[in-house]
Amino acid sequence: MGRLLIVAAMMGLGRAQAHIPLDSVFGVWQWPSHTLPVMDGDLSEWEVVPDYLWLDPLTSLDDSGYPLFQMDGPAGDASDLTVRLAVSWNDEHDRLYFAQERHDDVFERDGAEPPVTCGGDDAVEIFLDADHGGERAIYSSDLSTGRDVQIGLWRWPPIGDGAHAWNWMWTSSATWHDKEPYSCCPGSYILEGEHGTEVTLTTEWWSVYFNTLVHESPEESVVAPLSEGQIIGMAVSICDIDEPDRQGHNTVWITPTRYPNWEGESTAVSDWILLPLSDYWTSIEHTSWGQIKASFQDLPG
Repeated sequence: MGRLLIVAAMMGLGRAQAHIPLDSVFGVWQWPSHTLPVMDGDLSEWEVVPDYLWLDPLTSLDDSGYPLFQMDGPAGDASDLTVRLAVSWNDEHDRLYFAQERHDDVFERDGAEPPVTCGGDDAVEIFLDADHGGERAIYSSDLSTGRDVQIGLWRWPPIGDGAHAWNWMWTSSATWHDKEPYSCCPGSYILEGEHGTEVTLTTEWWSVYFNTLVHESPEESVVAPLSEGQIIGMAVSICDIDEPDRQGHNTVWITPTRYPNWEGESTAVSDWILLPLSDYWTSIEHTSWGQIKASFQDLPG
């Protein structure tokens, strides 16, 4: 993670902006429109993303050696949970793309009642302040909550709707946000194992975010435009629910800190920079991942 400060210098930013940690910027890989990842849970496309852009809670350190992930729960170890997560973006569609690799000794995904911490299931939680405005996510008014900053849980396999859905934006009453053209795809995962057992899970998904979210009206909502060199505010929590009652925080990895006192202060999250296209793409300028995967299927054997 020493490359975080290098990323900032390359983009001419100097010191990172006001989010936490003050001197670190996370990089967001850019996909060209002709080579977007295929949403099928097969993460072979993501091998082009450099290792330093993957979040790994067990090894991610800042330049001083301090863990960029905090933990709310018991100390993590590889026998309990190993996980990597990458964040990327696309200019044409104003989308953020995510990929997760997870090995979990006890996998929880059954739509727990009531939906407590992390919805009661193993999940990835994304806190997104797209315009880096520092607004709050949670207000006393339900109509204001989630308007400027969105928080959502992403869980697989998909189960039902609302609080059990694969994409539950728990700060909003919107019922349209988890469908295209706003997010995709509930079926883009590969799960080896099942609820209550040891599993290996790979997932990929994309979402647009909003500078103005109108809960009942996608037409009136304003999608956040994304552009190269832009700084967004984001926090990532990786929930690992191992205790039977699921009432407390178990192993929850957070980068780099959780919004204080559950008030949704987006000034407490991290700076992420939308990176330019890598030179890598010049070698496959006219080839899509769909075509590449299809060619694999045509090989003998």
